[in-house]
Amino acid sequence: MKILVVRLSSLGDILHLFPAISDLRRRLPETEIHWLVEPAFAEMVSWHFAIDKVITVPLRAHKKAWWKLPRLLSGLKKQLKAEKYDFVLDAQGLLKSAMLARLAGVDIYGFNKDSARESLAARFYQKTACVEKGLHVIEKNRQLVVQLFGADISQPLDYGLEAFSKKQMAASLPVALQDLPGLPTLVLLHGTTWNSKYWPESSWLELVRLLSEQGVRCLLPWGNEPEHQRAQRLQKAGGAMATVLPKLPLTELMRVMLHTQGFVSVETGIGHLATVLDIPGFMLHGPTDPAYSGIVDKSCVHITSGLDCSPCFKRDCPKLQSPSDIPPCQLAITAQQVAGQCMDLISMRNLAARVKIHAV
Repeated sequence: MKILVVRLSSLGDILHLFPAISDLRRRLPETEIHWLVEPAFAEMVSWHFAIDKVITVPLRAHKKAWWKLPRLLSGLKKQLKAEKYDFVLDAQGLLKSAMLARLAGVDIYGFNKDSARESLAARFYQKTACVEKGLHVIEKNRQLVVQLFGADISQPLDYGLEAFSKKQMAASLPVALQDLPGLPTLVLLHGTTWNSKYWPESSWLELVRLLSEQGVRCLLPWGNEPEHQRAQRLQKAGGAMATVLPKLPLTELMRVMLHTQGFVSVETGIGHLATVLDIPGFMLHGPTDPAYSGIVDKSCVHITSGLDCSPCFKRDCPKLQSPSDIPPCQLAITAQQVAGQCMDLISMRNLAARVKIHAV
């Protein structure tokens, strides 16, 4: 049997689907599983032990070149039909994902109209699942494979990344860390896509300053030019104790993080990925709710504002009078609060390391 999974983006949403794919593999151990995804996320999808092949479709790159779409889709249709899938699982539940799933020319499975993100998408499915509203998104995805395939989800969550994690830990120390003289090191993940998820730059600057004064090295990754410029500004607050990393592929960034004491992150996919890999850290939730999208049962601490208006799950804060204003939920999380928790984390990790050495 051969299955195509359709989940095009984004990093966090793909990661939230990983446990369901592990459940599916346990249920159908002999099945070949392929995944259709945007090119930017193909690298991470390939890490999952159950994925036999990754197929990419650059829809985002064609937004400004829409006249090239017919040729792209024609080529994709030919490619998918040649694979001779038994069926397609559309785990995204959007019209665009349903339309791409149709190109394979076989039955499509997915959420029903009350569970799909866009109800019209369910009209293209031959078999559907009705999943209870209000579930954590990971549980929602696991319920999807329970209803469609009879998967057993009594086993603990398995993100399918154990082999990847072991491989990165066994690899040589990343270049970005080779010049660190044994200092405690944290990675600060300051980039995100929602305006409402940005922690104020003034708070990041203060955090870098506080950590640097305590002898903590701050590593500053980036993925685009605005993030690069912000990283450079943050570096100035830490001086020699802060380093702007080169632009790293996702695999190398994870290798860097696995060799540090932990991370601080806004609510973003890379932070979720670090959490899944059991890297200790802190995730700052402004407009979002860790009970809905956070990675639970791991060593990440989720920090929320405690304000009545949060979580609102809105990309732009509805309370702001000007785009330059800062959402109240972000202001409520202070640099002093985060820095204190970071120092507690480093102290605990140092203590654990000493106990381990003594035991040996």
